[in-house]
Amino acid sequence: MLDKIPPEIVSQITYHVISLDPPSITVPPLNLLLSCRTVYEAISPTINPRLYARVFRRYFDVDAAERRLGLGSASEGADKLNARELTVELATRVRSLMRLRGMVRRGNVRLVDEHDLWAIYFMLIENDGKNSRHLFGSEAIFDLSTFLELYHEQQMLAAAVEPGYPAETVGRSLAMWIAWLVDGSGSSDETSEQREERMFVLRPYVFAAQRYELYFAPWTLPDLPLLDQSNQNPSPNPFVADLQPRSRLVTVEHYGRRIELCPPFLAHAAILRFFYRKPGDDLDDTDAVAAPYMALGGEGNGGVLTVAPDENGDGVIDGMFPRLSIGNPSAVTSMVDSDGISASTSSLSSHHLIANSQMHDRDFARLAKCYDPSVTPGMKRRLWRGCWNGCWEGTFSFFDFDAFREMLAGQARALYDGAYGEQAQVWRITETWVRRKGWVRKVKEESDEDDDEEEGEDEADVVDKMEVDHDEGTIEQVSWTLGSTSSVIPEARDADSEAAKARAFTDLRARKAEKKRKSKGSKGLPLSGPMVNAGFPTDRPAGALPDLASAAAEAATLRETIRTQVDAIEGYEAVPDEEIDEMLEEDDGGESAGLEMILTGTGHSAWGRFILKGRVRAWDGMASLVKEYAPDSRGKWIYRGYVVSGDIFVGRWRDTFTPEAFVGYEGTFILNRR
Repeated sequence: MLDKIPPEIVSQITYHVISLDPPSITVPPLNLLLSCRTVYEAISPTINPRLYARVFRRYFDVDAAERRLGLGSASEGADKLNARELTVELATRVRSLMRLRGMVRRGNVRLVDEHDLWAIYFMLIENDGKNSRHLFGSEAIFDLSTFLELYHEQQMLAAAVEPGYPAETVGRSLAMWIAWLVDGSGSSDETSEQREERMFVLRPYVFAAQRYELYFAPWTLPDLPLLDQSNQNPSPNPFVADLQPRSRLVTVEHYGRRIELCPPFLAHAAILRFFYRKPGDDLDDTDAVAAPYMALGGEGNGGVLTVAPDENGDGVIDGMFPRLSIGNPSAVTSMVDSDGISASTSSLSSHHLIANSQMHDRDFARLAKCYDPSVTPGMKRRLWRGCWNGCWEGTFSFFDFDAFREMLAGQARALYDGAYGEQAQVWRITETWVRRKGWVRKVKEESDEDDDEEEGEDEADVVDKMEVDHDEGTIEQVSWTLGSTSSVIPEARDADSEAAKARAFTDLRARKAEKKRKSKGSKGLPLSGPMVNAGFPTDRPAGALPDLASAAAEAATLRETIRTQVDAIEGYEAVPDEEIDEMLEEDDGGESAGLEMILTGTGHSAWGRFILKGRVRAWDGMASLVKEYAPDSRGKWIYRGYVVSGDIFVGRWRDTFTPEAFVGYEGTFILNRR
């Protein structure tokens, strides 16, 4: 009788059966799937991916993925996920969640796979209320908080007690970021012993600046991508800085696509977990040390998915979907608070970083567009507008100078034994856009269109050779059949062929980046000063010392500092406010006109008032700011960092006395926008 029902009706019935309340069925609905060939052909994931795409959209967030996936090289220009991609991702996520659940139940996460950590990381930064329901609370597929505790003990702590420096791996970077997004700088029920242990584990990534990278390209490179790349062997001398640009590219399967990006920096999340506090929280009085500035001249859903195990206890149906039972999607609306997070999950509701996926868009774009300083094009300038304007408050930290020196000499244990301190500070920053003088509104010429068309055809040829086609119905068929053990990801192609295609694509992008830079005849701002001074000249113009004694004097000093910065950039002028939007909306975001951002500001800490001046590296949004106390010029330091999700400015400061080629004395900083 079932074989008489039209396939579209069977599909609709299956969708509603999956959505029954109370939950009483698995996905795919096994009994229905095996009832007869006609029904199987109507609701098989391979034959009817649209059905499972509807299921995915019902139970998982997709808006963020559809906004972002046009960033990857293999999916450039795509802005909509098709049914097969959603079906592949549904199976991929469930498999990852199943594996993680099994590890948590066994109490052993030592062999956790990077792909499973990527799945959780993507779910968190794509969360708009649905994804989090599968990770937290009594109905979650597995307890993410328990997993993080196990990972901390079996991976991070185990590495910390071994001799030498802990290795920085993709898995540890992802786990550290997952912990930051979920627990912030510590769960609400963290004991003092647990906190002490967590801080012990984080110390190397926070204080060993010479060992754990914090920037997408060396901070000494003011303009990217590179025109010429010279490979240099790292010096064995521990006091010589490693400033060699490197690719951080990894390829990740996401929604059935091969996405090129780099993992988030472990050090960013470690610093955030170590020092982050909500505005108004008191500083620690533990491990305090006097600032060593005498040595350096100064400041020294839809629904809830739960896994139903099969007769073998592993929850997997012969290479198809793991079996799931699905709760009522309407429960999400009633159980999500105003921030989009379950009010029943205390650790989640207390942290805002996974409440809205849009706050992670810029960070994801940076991972996808800044993984190689010699190839990737970098970010659009419009993304940085308003990023730094305003008032910031936070802290800077400093590590015991003797312990820092011992660490550089090879004594890694000094990292764990040395004292550190913190000081509060407040910044007020103003953004100023500059451009080459003589800018006129650009009229697109025919030759420009021809160049664009030629470049587009070249890239399209390479993409065709990679055999990537994401149009509906043309993606390579995935194999999900009863008795099959094949992967849900399209079958791997010949390794040599894939490598050749990847190299061809990378070479093409490198040629395009070089052609783009040379055609503009620009290498960024014409600054000749040292990078320890953010590229600006170090000679002070004649005149009175800066005055920050009153609000009026501070405003006058700020205006004069901006004027001095602009004057130091030969052939450039400040952009009037009414023309900034027009330039940013040009095809190249004002890059051909030399549009760049400089930063100026003032601030104060316990050691006095100071002036801030610097610039933004448009390629990746790295801000370099020189902090100089005024009016007595008691010391000068350069701060370099990024504004990350949650409107948090994080990075490291460095002394300006040590030449750039050598490892300088460094500390960390965190600032929250007021």
